[in-house]
Amino acid sequence: MSRLLVEMEGLWKSFNGEPAVRGLNLRVWEGAIHGLLGLNGAGKTTTIKCIVGLLRPDRGRIFVAGEPVLDGSSYKDVLGYLPENPSLPEYLTAGEFLVFNARLKGLKHGEVERRVSEASELLGLGRYLDRLIYGLSKGVRQRLAFAAAIVNTPKILVLDEPFNGLDPEAQSVAKFLMRETAKMGGAVLVSTHLLDSVERICDSATIIHAGRELAAGTLEELKSLAGLSSSASLEETFLQIVSRQKS
Repeated sequence: MSRLLVEMEGLWKSFNGEPAVRGLNLRVWEGAIHGLLGLNGAGKTTTIKCIVGLLRPDRGRIFVAGEPVLDGSSYKDVLGYLPENPSLPEYLTAGEFLVFNARLKGLKHGEVERRVSEASELLGLGRYLDRLIYGLSKGVRQRLAFAAAIVNTPKILVLDEPFNGLDPEAQSVAKFLMRETAKMGGAVLVSTHLLDSVERICDSATIIHAGRELAAGTLEELKSLAGLSSSASLEETFLQIVSRQKS
C-alpha cells in the first residue's frame, strides 16, 4: 500500500498580519508526481518553503517522510529542493558547489565523486564544472541548481518553478528525473505556472487560490469537479475552477 510522503494539515502562514496560506491541506503519495497550481500570489511558494523548513507556519502540521517538519531535520536527508529563484554562491565553481551540496547531504567521499559526476552528466554540466558560477548563463545556473537538488538521489523532490530558464532539452531531462524519482517509490511535488508541462507529467494536483484549497485529486477528478469532459485541457480545468471562486 502506498504511503504519504508529504502531508500538510491546516497550514496557516501570515506576513505582517496578512494571511498568505489559509488552512491548507496537501497530500503527496509515494509514487506520485503532484502539481501545486495557482495564480501568482496564491501561496504556492510560501507553502513550499514551509514544507522544506525555510518558513515556520503560524498553525498547522507538516510531515515529510513521516517526520514532523517542526520537530526535526532528518527528513532533509531524503529531500531534494529547487527554489523558484536559486541563489547560488557566485565565487565557487559549479563543481565545488555540487560537492558542497553532496557533503551537506551526508554523502561519503566516494559517493560524492560518483553522484557529482552522475548529476553533472545528466544535466549536461560536464564542461562547466571548473567554471565560476559568476560567469554562467541563467540556463546553466538553473541546470546546476537542479543537479544540486538531485545530487543525493532524494526520495522526495520539491520543485518550485523547475522549468524556469531551461531549454527544451534540459526540460526533458528534468521531467525524466521526476518520473524516475516517482517510479523508484519516491514522490515529487512541483509548482509551476506552465500547465502544459504539468499535464504531461503529473498524475494529480492541488489547485489553490488566495491561500486556500479549491480542489485536489487526479487530473481526471479535477476535470470532473470542473464539470468538463475528459478531453478538456488542464488549463481549461484550472481556469474553470478558479473562475468559480472569483465569481
